[in-house]
Amino acid sequence: MIKLYREAHSPAADAIEAEFREMALGYERVVIGAAEAAALFGAETSLPVLTNNERIVSGGNIPAYIKELAVLWRDWQLFQGDYCYVDEDGEVC
Repeated sequence: MIKLYREAHSPAADAIEAEFREMALGYERVVIGAAEAAALFGAETSLPVLTNNERIVSGGNIPAYIKELAVLWRDWQLFQGDYCYVDEDGEVC
């Protein structure tokens, strides 16, 4: 499960949560301070931090990871229905 480690007041973390809500993505919110984050992830890692199993993402890597999740979500939605579709390359199911 995806976990979002964040400070109580963080516009960056608020933006991440807004994207997760838009995708209807399940996640766990963990509110911690900077000292706890340094103990968990190392002093060089700043909040917010996303974890997914063994994967840890923070800082400038977060936007790319959210984009990756959005693509996964889109692909998941495509294959969950009992219907046929045409993808951007013109391929049909």
